[in-house]
Amino acid sequence: MGPGNLSTSELLSGLLRSEEGSIGQTIVWTIRIPRILVSILAGGCLGLAGVLIQLSTRSNLGDPNLFGVGGGAAIFLSAITAGIITIGPFGVFLGAITSSLLVSLILFKLISSKDLSPIKLAIMGIAVGALTVSIGTSIVSHGRVFPTQVIGLVAGSFTSSTWEIFRYLLITFIACLAITLVISKKFFPMMLSDTLSRSLGVDPIKTRAFSMSLVGILTGASVYAGGLIGFVGLISPHISRKILGNSPLQLVVGSSLIGAIATLSSDQIARLLFAPTEFPVGMATTIVGAPLMMYLALKLK
Repeated sequence: MGPGNLSTSELLSGLLRSEEGSIGQTIVWTIRIPRILVSILAGGCLGLAGVLIQLSTRSNLGDPNLFGVGGGAAIFLSAITAGIITIGPFGVFLGAITSSLLVSLILFKLISSKDLSPIKLAIMGIAVGALTVSIGTSIVSHGRVFPTQVIGLVAGSFTSSTWEIFRYLLITFIACLAITLVISKKFFPMMLSDTLSRSLGVDPIKTRAFSMSLVGILTGASVYAGGLIGFVGLISPHISRKILGNSPLQLVVGSSLIGAIATLSSDQIARLLFAPTEFPVGMATTIVGAPLMMYLALKLK
């Protein structure tokens, strides 16, 4: 569905590649399937990053983009978009990850230096996020970039999805998911307290630093693929808890799947609701995520 709707025969022909170079094959394999796969993996990265923040910091309000981790990648990509930095595609990918990783480690340092409640942590994270977005938009404004590029970066868009982006995301997501599954058992004592963690042989500081590093890598990859998409990392662990329970292993797998489904669904809504005009993916996720965040804030004691 969408602009240039295909008939059933054209769709099947495009899927099966029965006519090389046909319009159906181009639309299906060059535009739509890469976009679907990239949105699934970007959502999986956000869901996994969200549960890592929530488990390692014991904050139910944890979200990688709300906490400003994605803002690091946004600043770097703004510089790329404005023409201030010129490098190849793989360099852009690495730069986005490195920038988000730097912000995640700064956030970890702030978390470690203070005994923060979930609300205070959320306020600090949102402040960091607002600062990084402001810097990014200032850079883009300086470069006099076309407005749609700014919207895609700040509010989320998968219109530029390619098979190359899919490959980068796939490797990143699989590697980070495998590492998270290995360390997931360490989150059991950390969910209770740092003191109990130490008594059971788990160093909460090192585990939190390692977790936030993974958050930076995952978030940078997702921003590289689709811009800043808020609330997916927040809502995915909470939905997973309702369905699967509180086991860290179940939360890791469930949040990744729910993040993927939520992002794919939001992208399709954004693409088709007012077709041929698209609205930002982040708008669709915010409609669900913002009320949930307000509800959680009211519930916290």
